[in-house]
Amino acid sequence: MSTDADTILSGSDGDSAQNGHACLVVIRGARLGTRIPLKNAQLSIGRDHGCDFQIAERNVSRSHCRLTRHSDAFWLEDLGSTNRTLLNGQPIDNKPLADGDQIRVGNTVLKFIGAGNIEADYHLELHENAIRDALTGLYNRRHMVSLLEHEVHKRRNAEKPPLSLAILDIDHFKQINDEMGHLGGDSALRQLTAVLTENLDSRDVLARIGGEEFALLMPGTDAEAARERLRSICAAVEGYRFRIEDKACRLTLSAGVAAWRDGMTATSDLLRLADEQLYQAKSGGRNRVC
Repeated sequence: MSTDADTILSGSDGDSAQNGHACLVVIRGARLGTRIPLKNAQLSIGRDHGCDFQIAERNVSRSHCRLTRHSDAFWLEDLGSTNRTLLNGQPIDNKPLADGDQIRVGNTVLKFIGAGNIEADYHLELHENAIRDALTGLYNRRHMVSLLEHEVHKRRNAEKPPLSLAILDIDHFKQINDEMGHLGGDSALRQLTAVLTENLDSRDVLARIGGEEFALLMPGTDAEAARERLRSICAAVEGYRFRIEDKACRLTLSAGVAAWRDGMTATSDLLRLADEQLYQAKSGGRNRVC
């Protein structure tokens, strides 16, 4: 089973090196801070979406290298990659790893942290801080775009499952800030996060990408099912009684839904379409899904 989604989507699974697992941490590259627990006996790294940890760089081979556990040690093996796998700056064929070793795959550098090294928890905390929104605890915009790019990369290759993205915006949120202050607005955002989270599918990924703007990534969900889910979510929000400074109030959402389709080539295509759909929902009277 691929560890890649687990690595990206669950930043705090409790499996630190201190708890008995070695790990890799990306210390240079597009996925800076990503932490990969080495729970299994083997981990493959490469450009192919079937690898356990995927690095979508042109100078990375489809199957670039592999880590294999032998007793209490991990060995790093190059899999005949075009640009070689570097260990501490030197090309290798097959060598054991020591705590603190640095592995270079293309432009990405990963640090090996052995089991029992408390540095793993430090990197985990740094990673969490880098990918989370401080107010709501949701993923932030940067991490959502990274997740979206990961999903889009699959669809540039052989894998073609449906993929939908929704952008949600709180209607008239400025009015809440004006009437109840920014602390009241913060309270509304935290309560809204709880309502949204309770109404997600297990595969959905929610992020706060702006002041009152959220994104919902729905892998494996087509456009029709995505719109139906968003209608249900918006209805749940409209029916919820928010309490801000002992005052009851109601919020509504507008949402734009876009699905990956033939002709799209980049994450920006999906984001642009979702933004266009959100604009339609707003201009059409708000409190609706387009």
